[in-house]
Order: sequence, then C-alpha cells, then structure tokens
Amino acid sequence: MQPCAECRKMIQGSCSASSEARATLGRPVPPPPLGACMIPIAEDYVKMINNGMRVLEIGCGSWSVIKDRCYEVGATYEGIDTRTEYFGNKTIATRLENLAELSFPDNYFDLVIGMQTMEHWPEQKCSLQWGLYQCFRVCKFYGRILMNVPINFHGSRIFMSGNLKKIKKIFLTFSSQVKFEPWGFPSYPLPPLICYPGWVLRKKISFIVDIQAIKDKELSGHYHNSIYQGRWSYIRYAQIYPLSYCFDIILRDFRRRIVPKYFGRIFNTD
Repeated sequence: MQPCAECRKMIQGSCSASSEARATLGRPVPPPPLGACMIPIAEDYVKMINNGMRVLEIGCGSWSVIKDRCYEVGATYEGIDTRTEYFGNKTIATRLENLAELSFPDNYFDLVIGMQTMEHWPEQKCSLQWGLYQCFRVCKFYGRILMNVPINFHGSRIFMSGNLKKIKKIFLTFSSQVKFEPWGFPSYPLPPLICYPGWVLRKKISFIVDIQAIKDKELSGHYHNSIYQGRWSYIRYAQIYPLSYCFDIILRDFRRRIVPKYFGRIFNTD
C-alpha cells in the first residue's frame, strides 16, 4: 500500500506528481491521487523493462514514457489504441486496433502494460475477462501483466463501484500470482477525494490500484467477448454501468439530442 504520506512524490504536504502529470501530459488532470499516482507507478514499471524485451502497451494514448524507456534500453515496443489523437496530441500507437481483436501472436511479449485503460475496455466493446484473456494470451509464460486503474471514479460498473474482490477474481482466472496495491489511500495529508458525493457512490473515496500479475497458468479456450456488439447503445450501457448511472445517461441524452430534434424550442433544454 502507498498512502500519500509515505509516497516519494509527497513534498512538504503537497503532491508533486500532480503538477508533473499536468506538465508531462499537457492537459488538465483530476485532483490527486487520480491524476497523480500514474507518475510514480510508471516510474516503477519502466524499471522492469530491459534490453531484448518485447513490451506491449494497451491503450497507449500519447504519453510516451513506456515507449521512450524501450528505445533507451533496446527493448521492442508495440502500442495499440483505438484513437488517433488525445487532446490534440497524436497517439504513439504502432497499431490502431481494439483489444477485443488483438492481432499479435500467442506468447509473444515479456510485459503487457496498461496505464489507466482497463476500466474503459467495456466502453470499447471489450469485456474485462475477454480483454485480460487477450493480454495473457500474447504474454509469454512467466511474463508480467502490469495494469493500474482508478477506483470509485469512472469507467465500467466494476471499477465505479470499487468491487476489488470481483476484479481480483477475474485476474486469478489467468494467474495465481496477482498483487493488488492501492495508491493514494489513505490520502492524508491530502483531503480524501469523493467524486460522486450526491450520487449512489455517496462517500466512497477514489484512489488508484496498481495490479501486477504473472502468467503462470495455461489458458483454456472457453473465453468469449460478452459485451453487446449491436447498434442499441442503451443495451450496452446497462451491461457496463450501474443502473442509476444508466438512467442519468439516458436522461441527459434525451435532453441534449432527442428533445431538440423532435420538439424544437418547445422545451427549455439548457
């Protein structure tokens, strides 16, 4: 566990990683720990990258810390993403593809890394179990899967509700050596971050979890992608998000798109 008071990035009661994240990413970031912990976590990840390794980054975006380390030490880097740019910055992906259809061969990579991407897989039509299957499939035996995710913040239901027990259970399907390390919890001397004080999460504190697993199990062939692939997005919403959040999405969608389209200015949609 990495409580804020013991973090190397905490300097005189202030989180230096937060300002570093804003400068490095070139965009606004959530308050610490959500927008900050990825900096020291990434610093720990790059220490595992050595010459001759093959490294895959899932949802790589435009932040090149993993890619830069690979080039620096002579490792082979591959990154996938579904978008070409983020906040005006071009993605560093070597392949534009969805994790659900990962095209790399079995047992190919030494490290598979995901920096705050796993919580969004279902939103990209890739279930958590199917996405992890793909990650472990392309990872070498005794290779490592390194993921970090925000808890009680955003993404799919299992992450928004902070169901760590269920997340770990899915990981244990693929590995008997799984380590969960919370970052930014407890947050003292920083105030606790509660992202949804008036919603169903009420007083649940948001933080980051670093998940590290070793591929030490043979994969079976019975996994499949359980996320709805059809055109009706509301069905997928019901699969992905808490029901109360789904109702809020549908209401906002109704006010922003359907009301103006069919009723003009009869209703005030501000």
